[in-house]
Amino acid sequence: MQTVLEILSKTEAFFAQKGVPSPKTDAQLLLAHALECKRLELFLRFDEPLSEERLAKVRELVRRRGRREPLQHILGSQEFFGASIKCDARALIPRPETEELCEIISEKFFPDCGAPLEILDLGTGGGAIAVSLALRYPNARVEAVDKSADALALARENAALNGARVEFAESDWFERAGEGYDLIVSNPPYLTEEEVAAAEPEVRAHDPICALVSPDGGMADLKKILFGAADRLKPGGILALECGLGHAEKLAEMRADAGFAGAEIFRDASRRARFAAFAKGGNRAV
Repeated sequence: MQTVLEILSKTEAFFAQKGVPSPKTDAQLLLAHALECKRLELFLRFDEPLSEERLAKVRELVRRRGRREPLQHILGSQEFFGASIKCDARALIPRPETEELCEIISEKFFPDCGAPLEILDLGTGGGAIAVSLALRYPNARVEAVDKSADALALARENAALNGARVEFAESDWFERAGEGYDLIVSNPPYLTEEEVAAAEPEVRAHDPICALVSPDGGMADLKKILFGAADRLKPGGILALECGLGHAEKLAEMRADAGFAGAEIFRDASRRARFAAFAKGGNRAV
């Protein structure tokens, strides 16, 4: 029988051959999933032989990942800003960049976790932002909208799995949204068709295209949100957006026309201008 270490080595080599972006990490996570243990426990079990039953389970998981099925779909979930988010083909997989957006919101704009905020998540997808913010701010009223019924079904499942209080509605951006929000947040589609075509197979073949692509060089939905948000916010309210390469600067230039007093651009971990925040007057500055 083959040992854990032997299987890890072979799996890593296979993933590297198939072009999997993080072959070692993915091999460890898949094997830990198959053995129903934590990833770190693998290092204490290197010499442990695998039964044929276990090995068959590992092989099936490895085959799926080798075909470039997203790791999160295989594992079934993704940790995201204090929440465990169920992942499948109904919605975009939560990205680390979007988690950074939640960190900016909580550290820069709303550090008081007990605040009774009114929050709107536009284009919630699988509900990662809405669910994690509802957990972060237990006294908040969190609304989340999406035009995809399938994505909303997944978002509702995620809210239930995490015990998060979120009100969901099927809506095309502000169509069924209210007003008087302290925070409007969104990770809308902002890629071009060319960018998606050049993306990794995990993205172009498995993420819903409607959650990725926006016309006008990826700016169309960002503009809709920017120019529709000010009337929905309280004085001093914040609009926080994730956006694509070059978008944040263009959006900031439109802030006055969109009804905002100030704008600030934030960079992600790779130092790219990934996020833009806008303040609707009041006593708050960005």
